[in-house]
Amino acid sequence: MKKGKIGLGAKITVALLLPLGGACGQQSLDLVEVAVEKAYTAEHLPAADLHRALAEADSAAYVLFDVRQPEEYDVSRIGQAVQVDPEAAAADFIAAHGQAIAGKKAVFYCSVGYRSSKLLKRVESAALEAGAVSLANLRGGIFRWHNEGFPLEANSDTAKVHPYDRHWGKLLRE
Repeated sequence: MKKGKIGLGAKITVALLLPLGGACGQQSLDLVEVAVEKAYTAEHLPAADLHRALAEADSAAYVLFDVRQPEEYDVSRIGQAVQVDPEAAAADFIAAHGQAIAGKKAVFYCSVGYRSSKLLKRVESAALEAGAVSLANLRGGIFRWHNEGFPLEANSDTAKVHPYDRHWGKLLRE
């Protein structure tokens, strides 16, 4: 299996888990997280650790990148996250965010961690060269963040998360 790609086995695992939803949704998200971590060797930061770090005095040491589509980002996001194109080239990412990441810990997230892991892998060496202290993927993405009850920001009065689609949305707790 080529690094940075989810192999057929992981895709089959994810496809089999998605219909479970409901009471099994959390267990399914756990398994999706494992599949993403096997496919991508980046640091995978647990949601509770990020929440704790953002609540501490050194929260300015972090910059968050939401690697979802604008319509997903517009529903809700983790506070102060900047939306970035999931398909952004490394050079474009650095041109837009190089100054923001210098001297900071960059954390990438999407719905469950797949798109953010792909982008992190693509920009990793350029981001470190631009002065990022470290790069991490939020383990389980905004779905895990939401499921653990951590706060969200939104353009409207909502505490919901965009489900991506009806299958992936089964991994969200109400």
